[in-house]
Amino acid sequence: MTDELVDVLLAPLLTQGAADVVFDTLSYSAGPLPEEQLGRLRGVPVWVCYGEADPWTPPKRVDVLERFESVERVQALPGVGHCPHDEAPERVNPFILEFLERLRS
Repeated sequence: MTDELVDVLLAPLLTQGAADVVFDTLSYSAGPLPEEQLGRLRGVPVWVCYGEADPWTPPKRVDVLERFESVERVQALPGVGHCPHDEAPERVNPFILEFLERLRS
């Protein structure tokens, strides 16, 4: 382990509020549910993509988000697990860019 790696890992943990995040993570706090957050949005477009092979979030749980007025699109990524942005950035990044282009138009 190098000093640079230690700094990269440690620096975020020393920022204000980091202790709360670490505690929530270690205590398995899920934070607010997507349904709670989406219920507060009005007139804000939302696109959702998720890994279809996510062992913790079944597709049925994500697909129901389409019922919210603000959710315009829900896109499953077959063969991808819990962290699509890490596992398949070549599929997630174009999705994000398309969303940003939709916002510009």
